[in-house]
Amino acid sequence: MSVYRIVAALTLAAALSSPSVSSFAAASDYKFELVSAAPAGAGKNNVAVRLVHMPDGKPVADAVIIESKTDMGPSGMAEMPGKVMAPRTDKDGIYQFQTENGMAGTWALRIAAKIQGETETVKGAVDYKAAK
Repeated sequence: MSVYRIVAALTLAAALSSPSVSSFAAASDYKFELVSAAPAGAGKNNVAVRLVHMPDGKPVADAVIIESKTDMGPSGMAEMPGKVMAPRTDKDGIYQFQTENGMAGTWALRIAAKIQGETETVKGAVDYKAAK
């Protein structure tokens, strides 16, 4: 075996065992947090949510929301859906949703998002009080 092959094999082994090999965060490293929920007219609410990378506590501003829906699951009526308008993103990583709720009570806003560089879809929910 040539010296070059031995050096190449040792280099490869060192690189593979090195803790500096990049790894990806898991979807469980992220969470959605309720920032605010406020009435926005008859049966409508503005719900602001922040997506946070938990290991460093930093907000994620460039996620792509691929699904958002709302239901009354927290009030024991998960089969009662509401409507969610397409979200807007503020400069600080706050995602703004407008919901249409059929009745007042506690609702869950369920969100799925893609984050650049992550392979898994991040899913989560925040509960909010809806006004009639």
